[in-house]
Formats: sequence, structure tokens, C-alpha cells
Amino acid sequence: MRESAADRRFWRLGAALAGVAGVLTLVATHRNMLWAGLIADAVLFAAWAGLPYWVEARRAARYVRSGLRDIDAMTGDDFESYVAGKLRGAGYRVAMTRATGDFGVDLIARKGKERLAVQCKRHGRRVGAAAVQQVVAGSLLHGCTSTMVVSNQEFTPAAVQLAHVHACELVGRDRLPSWARR
Repeated sequence: MRESAADRRFWRLGAALAGVAGVLTLVATHRNMLWAGLIADAVLFAAWAGLPYWVEARRAARYVRSGLRDIDAMTGDDFESYVAGKLRGAGYRVAMTRATGDFGVDLIARKGKERLAVQCKRHGRRVGAAAVQQVVAGSLLHGCTSTMVVSNQEFTPAAVQLAHVHACELVGRDRLPSWARR
């Protein structure tokens, strides 16, 4: 598996902090203050280990505050993260499915006994019935109790009709900014 640039930066930072921790320990040992050096090492390690969680929390907060112009400029993966952030803000526990072989389900959100299959579509045009077909079929394979398609655009009449038949919730451009406040 290829390492991303962010992963490489994270490990380089870790190596640099390990070097700093080593120097702190040596200095503290030389001055007969070993405990102070070990405490400083522990603080540095905790900060380094918590960094990915902090970065992800900031990214999720930025996504939740995004407006339609920001959403339209997102990649598909960013849009999925945005939708996941909105669902988490509404009290759901959200898991992203793998990119391939997800059977049309991008996110699985859980809240109480509800298990929601979500298809995320960031498009430049209206979303058709295929998105509804995919999430409805995929929801059965993932053991979900309800379905939803979220898009930065509106839906075709065929998609609206099919969603009505299958009780699939559609969240389009008009509802998107305020939708997850339920």
C-alpha cells in the first residue's frame, strides 16, 4: 500500500520528536532529573499520537460549516466526509464503507436501532434513479433498516418516484445545508 504525503509527514514528525525526546532524556539524566525527562518524553509522545485525531476533528468541523459553494468544489471523498460529519453532528455513529465493492452504500450510520445506508453523490447535474436503486439494493446486503441518498444537486423525477416507492430519503441541494439538524 502506498504511503500518502500526509503519512510521510506524520512519521517524519514522529522521528523528529523522538530525537527531541532523546535529547531531553539525556539532558535530564545529566542533571539528575530523570523523571522530568521521562514526563517530557511522555507528553511529546501523547501529542504526536493524538495529532491524527486532532486533524480529523478539525477537518470534520470545517466540513460541517461548509456552504454550497464549498461543497460544489469538494471531491467525492471530501463530500462523503462532509455527509459523515453532518450525520455525526446529528448523533449518528458513522462508518465509511470501502471504495470498491460497497454495493452502492458509501456510509452506514447507526442511531439507536436505526441502521441507515447512505449513498453520497456530488455531481454537476441532477441525480438519477440509479443512485436510489444502488442504495436500496446495497442496504439489504449491509443489513440496514433505512436508506438515504445525499447530493449537492436535485433529483430527477424518476429518482423521486423510485425513492417514494422504497421509502428512501432524498436530500438534495435545497435541503443539504440544514438537513442533518434532526
